[in-house]
Amino acid sequence: MPLRHLILLLALLTPPAHAEALYRVELILFRHAPPLEASQRARYDWAEGAQVLDRRAERQPALEHIAARLTPDQGYQVLLQRAWQQAVSDKASTIALHQGQRHFEHYPIEGLLTVRPGRYMQTDMTFWVNRFGDYGELLSSERLTQRVRLVPGRLTYIDHDSLGLLIELKRL
Repeated sequence: MPLRHLILLLALLTPPAHAEALYRVELILFRHAPPLEASQRARYDWAEGAQVLDRRAERQPALEHIAARLTPDQGYQVLLQRAWQQAVSDKASTIALHQGQRHFEHYPIEGLLTVRPGRYMQTDMTFWVNRFGDYGELLSSERLTQRVRLVPGRLTYIDHDSLGLLIELKRL
């Protein structure tokens, strides 16, 4: 078989690569039930290998009207609300998010989020809500971990024990 036919055949059989696309990611992590502590506390190297969310990539949240309805008198407590711009490509990078004052190697709220492209965006997420002792030592953690397929432009609710998460991806 001539080389040009082989190259053409390989090009036709190779799955299409998803070009890098820019998305706006917004999420709201909230509590909807009394804390349910995990049997394992958050790892001390929870963000190892992840890219810490760059403050320059952060955007003004657009889901403020939804977060405003998650009030304590309704049985909710918003723990984290963030919005940012992120490039999504086949070579998925994990974003590390955190909120609150650092206690040794941990924050009160810490999380990892990975987004992979496709017709339905595959998202892997793990969030920890940590409780500290009088001297800053990590006493316990709640953990939400989930793998979800998201439809861009659609707000998705993830329910997990005592925590909930709303997430939306929008192509820019």
